[in-house]
Amino acid sequence: MKKLVIFGAANFAELAHYYFTQDSPYAVAAFTVDARYAKESTFRGLPVVAFEEVAKRFPPDGHDLFVAVGLAGLNMARAAKVAEAEAKGYRLAGFLSSKADVSPELEVPPNSMVMEHSTIQPFVRIGRDTMIWSGTGIGFGTRVGDHCWIVAARFGESVTVGDYCFIGLNATIAPGVAIGASNVIGAGALIVTSTRDLAVYRGQASAPSRVPSTRLKGIFR
Repeated sequence: MKKLVIFGAANFAELAHYYFTQDSPYAVAAFTVDARYAKESTFRGLPVVAFEEVAKRFPPDGHDLFVAVGLAGLNMARAAKVAEAEAKGYRLAGFLSSKADVSPELEVPPNSMVMEHSTIQPFVRIGRDTMIWSGTGIGFGTRVGDHCWIVAARFGESVTVGDYCFIGLNATIAPGVAIGASNVIGAGALIVTSTRDLAVYRGQASAPSRVPSTRLKGIFR
């Protein structure tokens, strides 16, 4: 069984540990963080070692690495740590859930993750260090860039997504649309035309009704 070190010791690292432990050929050996952020010596029952020392304790000739860093700097913090890990000689692991519905030829690049109940049609390319969260649907012929974070969004066919994008919960991208680099597309947004780099789109938030819930008791029987 392959051995894996996870960079991080917070929520995303805990989730990555669960996925790799339960649904991959990897055995997680340790966690690692930058020395200045090391608060505990163990996490999830495994050692936490300083990233500055990890290659000595868990050398890259016997361990792969996954960088479990979130959205900090619009994915740039994670991208930087990916580069540092590769400079140390580590091969970066990718994860494809056995419960995802994907075409057989889909390739999951280094440090990318496709979570359960995602549906990815044929001829889709996913970039390096890109996180596809549960429930995402991606139409055929779509190209997703590097260092992206996609949360249960819906894509038509032949969409192009630039690098360093965030696409939020239940956002919808129409077929053939090109999303520029470093876009932030909020939860529930509907994108029907191509976007420029650095664009931000917000979904329409629901307004509270003037009628209080006590007026609705009759419909809950």
